[in-house]
Amino acid sequence: MIDHELLTRDAVFRVGEVVGIQGRTVRIRVDKAKNGAHLIYQGRLLRNVGVGGFLKISKGFAELVGKVDGEEVAEARGDDIYRSSRDRVERILTVSLIGFMSGGQFRRGVRELPLVGNECFLLDEHEFDRIHSFVDPKDRALTIGRLAMEKGQDVRVGVNSLFASHIGIFGNTGSGKSYSLTKLYHELFAAYGDSEAFNKRARVLVIDFNGEYINRVGAASGEQSSSVLTDNDLKAEFVLSTRTDTGDRLPLSKDAMEDPVIWTVLLDATEKTQAPFVQRTLQRDYWESRLETGDDLAAAVAGIVYAAIRSSDPSLDKGLVVKFLEEVEGCMGGEAPDALGDYIRDIQSNLGYHGQNKCFYYRQANGTNIYANDPSCDYKFQELIYTRIGELGIDPSALQSVDRIRFKLVLQYYSDIFNGYANREHLGPLIKRLESRMPRVKRLIEVSDDTLLDKPLTVISLRDVNVEMRKVIPLLICRQLYDEKKRDGDPSRYLNIVVDEAHNILSNVSSRESEAWKDYRLETFEEIIKEGRKFGVFLTIASQRPHDISETIISQLHNYFLHRLVNNLDIMAIERAVAYLDRVSFESLPILPTGSCVLSGLSTQVPVVVDIEKLPAEYEPNNKTMTLADGWIPGTDPDDGGSGAAADDPTDPSEAWQDFAGSDERTGEEPPF
Repeated sequence: MIDHELLTRDAVFRVGEVVGIQGRTVRIRVDKAKNGAHLIYQGRLLRNVGVGGFLKISKGFAELVGKVDGEEVAEARGDDIYRSSRDRVERILTVSLIGFMSGGQFRRGVRELPLVGNECFLLDEHEFDRIHSFVDPKDRALTIGRLAMEKGQDVRVGVNSLFASHIGIFGNTGSGKSYSLTKLYHELFAAYGDSEAFNKRARVLVIDFNGEYINRVGAASGEQSSSVLTDNDLKAEFVLSTRTDTGDRLPLSKDAMEDPVIWTVLLDATEKTQAPFVQRTLQRDYWESRLETGDDLAAAVAGIVYAAIRSSDPSLDKGLVVKFLEEVEGCMGGEAPDALGDYIRDIQSNLGYHGQNKCFYYRQANGTNIYANDPSCDYKFQELIYTRIGELGIDPSALQSVDRIRFKLVLQYYSDIFNGYANREHLGPLIKRLESRMPRVKRLIEVSDDTLLDKPLTVISLRDVNVEMRKVIPLLICRQLYDEKKRDGDPSRYLNIVVDEAHNILSNVSSRESEAWKDYRLETFEEIIKEGRKFGVFLTIASQRPHDISETIISQLHNYFLHRLVNNLDIMAIERAVAYLDRVSFESLPILPTGSCVLSGLSTQVPVVVDIEKLPAEYEPNNKTMTLADGWIPGTDPDDGGSGAAADDPTDPSEAWQDFAGSDERTGEEPPF
């Protein structure tokens, strides 16, 4: 029996036939009757095939799926001069094969190619849903938005396919990338926040350069308090500062803090001379034993001073001895005894160098000088140095581990210099950086047994951290966490490192740092993105400038959320890295509206343009564009309480601008004018 309904359906849904094949690119001639914008089937209006749409090619029992990349008009073959001008041309579609139907499911990839003459059909509703069904039946679906071209079609992604992968979120400022990042992880915590296993085994670390993901306290501004990303019981915040002592401090273990690699990074040590010095100093137990008691430390300090004074090297002037004692006082910090300052002033006033005799001398209280090269005066120098320093009351027991590490480096440096084992020109810059950076390090880091990632979500805000430390701190944290994860070896524990404004630390072009330091920084993150998957460590990066980020890092990402990009270099970087981005999606990047993005990667079967769904206001990131018009309206001066007709008029046209400007990171809606 003939199935008339099937024949009718095929007649309506057929759009044409294959007329050319070149690799994955197929040319299709559209039937004359199918050149309209819409078709009618069973009382429903269907959108006809066009650029950006999908169609099905029937090859026997195989069903191939392609996406329309372009169309053109060609002159129809034939010698009939009596045909109308409309019949002399035919519509040709250029289609890229993206997958096939198998077992009722859509599979990405090319298993076979069509033949010339194969029929092509529109997709029905069920076939369209199968192509846009990205979630494996064994996975859990999270809704992140809706298809931009099909407003009623939700976009769901699987937890496994998205979060067990490296994610890249790119877009110009104001395009909605921070909002998309917040939406992704808010949905994750909303789905699993009540799970005890999730709270124990899953950790998400957000490195926040601009303070967009820390909670707002709106008492002064009149806003409601917020819990950005997720509820506060699942979230810990560290708001760091190098300007004041009121900021939080990151807890690091004693073993981690004494790692020579960390101090090599912190001090920007050069590879050939300074890094080996740091490693040699911190790996030796000698200075650790000298810091056990006050007597041992006093003897060590006195021995270094005595070696300097007994030296005949003319380059070791009085200022260097005084500088060493001042460094000792600086290492002690608030624990330095007052007598140490008095001793330094005494040495500064009475110690001198005799150029002709090439030796140090000391002016005694009675006005006579004693010379270091006079053997008969040696006992007086012994008393001046060993006895008096031993009586200063130096106590190292109250020092923090950070100060103890500085003490070790200072003692080793001056011991090497005064004994002629090292060159001041090579190691001097390292000690100067140690002196200048130590106060900032102590404002950012503390030695503690507390766990840094104590809750499922940890946000580290670097908004109030200077440029120098903004690059160092993320590297230290990520290096330590990654090494711990490799040693742990537990595959059930999950760590996702989220780096917002990633160009700050993943840039491959920087004039502020040496090549060795830049290479170490990039190699660390490149190792995480290439090998981290094996240890349960994943990376999520968001950036305005994908061109500035290492190509190795961008090419290793699994899923991409591409917001509006207008710079040609950024667009070219995406084109080189994203292998499965079709031409239509790629060319739409410069014109995407705010809040819309192209989602492409392993979590989706095909690239799709998504309108990111709106978040509850309390979970939104702190990145709204300021509303200028509201503050400039006459009668709304905040100093006079905002009195005036404009403030109370519900029909004030400025409200339209307020609604639009306040939601530019949330939706792609156009302003009402």
